[in-house]
Amino acid sequence: MRRHAARAASLLLAGSLVLSGCSLLPGGEKEKPTARPTTTTKSPARTGTSWQAEARDKVRQGGTLRLGATVIPRNFNPQHPDGVSTEAGRILAPTIGGAVRVTADGDWRVDPDYAESVKVTDKDPLTVQVRLNPKAVWQGGTSITAKDMVAYWQAMNGSDDDFEVASSAGFDDITEVRPGKSRFTYSVIFKTRDAEWPLYVYPRLPAKVTSSPKLFNSGFRTRAISSNGPFVVSSIDSTKGMVTQKPNPRWWGERPKLSTITWQAASPDVLVKGYAEGELDAVDLEAGTYAVGKAAKSGAVQRAPGVEWSQVTLNGGRGPLKDVDVRRAVAHALDRSAVGKQSSGPLGAPASPLGSVILVPGQRGYVDSSAAVAYDQQRADKLLTKAGWTKGSDGIRTRKGKRLKLTMPSPAKTPANTARSKLIVSQLRKVGIDVRVRTVPARKFFSRYVIALDFDLVNFVRRGSAFPLGAAEALFYPVDSAQNFTGLGEERIGDGWDVAKGTLNDKLRFKRIAKLDEWLFEDVAVVPLAVTPLVVAVRTGLVNYGAAQFEQPDWTRVGFMTKK
Repeated sequence: MRRHAARAASLLLAGSLVLSGCSLLPGGEKEKPTARPTTTTKSPARTGTSWQAEARDKVRQGGTLRLGATVIPRNFNPQHPDGVSTEAGRILAPTIGGAVRVTADGDWRVDPDYAESVKVTDKDPLTVQVRLNPKAVWQGGTSITAKDMVAYWQAMNGSDDDFEVASSAGFDDITEVRPGKSRFTYSVIFKTRDAEWPLYVYPRLPAKVTSSPKLFNSGFRTRAISSNGPFVVSSIDSTKGMVTQKPNPRWWGERPKLSTITWQAASPDVLVKGYAEGELDAVDLEAGTYAVGKAAKSGAVQRAPGVEWSQVTLNGGRGPLKDVDVRRAVAHALDRSAVGKQSSGPLGAPASPLGSVILVPGQRGYVDSSAAVAYDQQRADKLLTKAGWTKGSDGIRTRKGKRLKLTMPSPAKTPANTARSKLIVSQLRKVGIDVRVRTVPARKFFSRYVIALDFDLVNFVRRGSAFPLGAAEALFYPVDSAQNFTGLGEERIGDGWDVAKGTLNDKLRFKRIAKLDEWLFEDVAVVPLAVTPLVVAVRTGLVNYGAAQFEQPDWTRVGFMTKK
């Protein structure tokens, strides 16, 4: 078994890996609980949010907000595999909510519309008590109760194969959901500590749905899941690619300002053109799709720190990259600042090189831990020489008569990936590494090449998360994880994730995340390049909506300014 928390703690915190002021060894720092209010009225810091924030009384009643999406989902259940990787969650955001709300810096707070309190009542075993808002109801008028949470956990935990869930992670670590004295209270009890427990303590679907595999799996292909938010989906037109939402007549919170929200599905280029022609009120801007200067003529161009980050994955399971010194040489040869300028420059944003594979700049706890992969061509040359690779007359290194040649598949007709691949090729050639780009059909890029590990190097975009540990672990451990494309999976890495995830104190967990980042950079399985900034064009007068790294809009306040 790999789950040895005591050994992992000593690995993370002892010897050459001691964290300053942070130790579980005798006399060291002990974990203390992080105090959190059960409710809050104070507005969180908004450093990662760029939309124009206005009070409710400044927003006029009525109006239609016209937004765009790239495709109408095949399944409007975000917990189903056909819905999780689509824009179902984004489209349904005005119609759904939960006990906790993510804030601008990636932290969370209790949302009083859905819960009166959410708190840890015991750490051994980890027990979270939830007291629901008794006014909260599903779209049909049925109260949201502990019964819904019990059924939701049983459907999501993987114990019943009839439920086709996108992921059972987190839910499979819950031993019991115990109803309280009233139907609006319950306790969620975990087998082990999990700092990301807020993801798993509120029912996203009513018991009627999570008690029926048929309804869960296929009941939402042409209709939306039951709303528990300020809006409901009133129509879905798959032919026209249009979703329409109206205010929820049973909503118990503050009255929404908007009278209608529409979502039009089209390609990114078409959506941006639609914004320019006055057919949409906001649109995401991407490099190469539309001139930022032209978008500004129709309103404001908002910029916020991004969550999507480019990276190079190195296949350490085959060829020259099995040698850690060669992997380290590749990392030192990559100029991440140049990659950042390439992706951010056309959007009018500063370059943002990334120094973590777990957190992103602007997120709580983020520190640059990437010294081990700093750009240093001389260091790259020395490492390759140490590994036995010598430069030939054409500048390419050889060993035992074989050239140092690496393959890198790249999806066809993807301008950003193509440009990034060309830059990587030129940078690695400077230290004598010959990278051959293989252009492949975009639809086969992941299934045929990335997942099959048919590459030496590969680059594509990953996405950060306000709850990053569970998502990021799968990129590195275990070696047979469905998302681990590195060909590597050291035991100490798996143990390190356990320790970090099991640390409930925020300050101590962030220190451990930084140390875990350092370990991952030593192995050089993934080299983060740069964060792509979030740039959104927003029509004049639209407020409380726009560019935000983590913060979720309050859909009761989204709307248009009152005319003076």
